[in-house]
Amino acid sequence: MCRIFCLAAVLLSSKLFASELIFAYGAGNGAPFSIIKNGQLESGLFKDIGEALAEELGIPVSFKHAPHKRTSLLLSDGTINSICMTHPDWIEGHEFLFWSDKIMEDFDHLITRNSQSVIKNYEDIRGMNIGAMTGYIYFPEFMGQFHQGFATRRDMNSLEALYSSLFAHRIDAVVDSLISVRYRKKIRKEYEPLGVSDLAVYRYDLYCAFSSSLKSMQLEIESAITRMVKAGSFEQILNRYQ
Repeated sequence: MCRIFCLAAVLLSSKLFASELIFAYGAGNGAPFSIIKNGQLESGLFKDIGEALAEELGIPVSFKHAPHKRTSLLLSDGTINSICMTHPDWIEGHEFLFWSDKIMEDFDHLITRNSQSVIKNYEDIRGMNIGAMTGYIYFPEFMGQFHQGFATRRDMNSLEALYSSLFAHRIDAVVDSLISVRYRKKIRKEYEPLGVSDLAVYRYDLYCAFSSSLKSMQLEIESAITRMVKAGSFEQILNRYQ
């Protein structure tokens, strides 16, 4: 009798913990979030965080490209079941996911071609053409500059496209996160002269989110992330790219 029940317990435990984390990444986010080589996710924050969490849980992990507009659909149909470096406001249907504690924070600033033209307040952007990621929202005061016609917003689908336009003088500034621009200034010489505005146009906490298909592992996942936060694991991962 014990053999039957013991075997059932082992099989149940195996089923619960054999689940795979299928992490989303967005190529449009660019480095250091997604570092793509030959069409594959080679490294970056999405990959490092996913691998670290999977190791903490002792389960396999894989990564799938998920365009921002399709993230909700891919989470609901099971194509992906995990995404990090995100926020509830950015995912439609976020209430159907379960969310981790905050893993880090970031700020969006205006990036100009040289450090001599640093933007300190909204008056400094009057008449400027400003590049931003398609669909992204920022502080209401900043969004109001476009609505009132004080500045012009130029939306693009990737940071690479935005920076190419900046260097080509087709736009005057790019909205980018501190995490992103610090990495770019660190590894690429052409980015070193870039100016980062004193003015922050958005601030946000970043989390991990998981689909209902992982509901049976919710406590384990939440506990693993809490341990990683306390151990400074996410900060250590971020420091690799700053």
